[in-house]
Amino acid sequence: MTGARVFVAVLFLLLGASFVASTGFLVREFQDLDWAGVVVAHSHLFFFFAVFGILALAAFYLPAVVFTDLYWRHLPYGKLRFALGAIVVAALSLIFAKLLDTEPRAIWEISPSALLADRGEPQGCSASAGACRRAPILMALADLRREGQSRLGLSKFARSCLVDRMLEAPEEMEKERYCFAAGTKLKGAACCEAQRLFRNEITRLQSDPASRSQSAIYDRIFLPLKVFFILIVVVIAALLAKWRDRLDQYYGELIPPIERGVIIGAFAMLFWPIMDYGYQQTANVLFGRFEGVQLRYSLVIVPWALLLLFYFLRRLGRQGEMIGQIAGVVTAAVAVLRYEDLNDWAVRILGIGTNMWIVGVLVALALVGFVGLIRPFRGVPGPLGSASAPS
Repeated sequence: MTGARVFVAVLFLLLGASFVASTGFLVREFQDLDWAGVVVAHSHLFFFFAVFGILALAAFYLPAVVFTDLYWRHLPYGKLRFALGAIVVAALSLIFAKLLDTEPRAIWEISPSALLADRGEPQGCSASAGACRRAPILMALADLRREGQSRLGLSKFARSCLVDRMLEAPEEMEKERYCFAAGTKLKGAACCEAQRLFRNEITRLQSDPASRSQSAIYDRIFLPLKVFFILIVVVIAALLAKWRDRLDQYYGELIPPIERGVIIGAFAMLFWPIMDYGYQQTANVLFGRFEGVQLRYSLVIVPWALLLLFYFLRRLGRQGEMIGQIAGVVTAAVAVLRYEDLNDWAVRILGIGTNMWIVGVLVALALVGFVGLIRPFRGVPGPLGSASAPS
């Protein structure tokens, strides 16, 4: 499988390099500000891919090689099907990247100089005295990070701004709560107005090339590559379920390392939707919330995880497979129904409220994953199917 190995290695190395470069450019650009706060506030983009994304690439390398070889050598019209599939995935990557490039814009898309020049609205107002209709952007971000580190979640500050004009105002809207977009306590309607001004100002700055960050410009390249990676991972799960018998037939000696890689890769990928929803709660607090249950593209990981479950449970027999699949669906449903509570934990551990020691633990977890790929545990077959040496 030399050709397949070289092809996948080059592709995955390019993707991994783009993940590191995306975060590296951001850190370099915001090094004179709180770059760590900017990174963890948008951890779904700049922490996940640079750490767990690279782990997932390493974990799914062998499955990708096997499927490339399978289509190239063993399936009818395999080369044509492989080429057409690659074109479809590339096209979908561009389409989804375009769909993701929408409002509300993110703080990292604004240049550091423009952020430092922002003095709120009206200019030079005092948020502590309640004189700001909109707080300075950096002050709001710093407040949000400080509070996120001292409490469990921020959902109480993410009141819905979607009000039915034909009904009475919700009781929640009459309560005064701290409004991060204004830097003071406000009732719901007044906070929603401050959030609207906050959102509009970031959109205005991002739309002006003079105040747009370099990271936002580079993201036009990096975002499609990140989407391409997600789609590749989803496709691998679908192929595992579809061609499991062919894998046993042609690559039986590689099944143990493939399964080990898929397990580690699945563990790595589960951090993405958690971080993504952690960012969603941060955005709700700063920009306002206008939906009930918020559906993010990262939810694609739910059916993806179910596909992997289908693949692994085949060894338990038909009854065990059915029980496992039902359990997976129920677990996914509970996660959706309790997503507010999960979001609070996501903000505290994996989002803007995280501490640097937690970041260190997450990086250590990723390193353990790499060790698991390189040096299997005792008794687990190695890359060639033979028993590996004791760990």
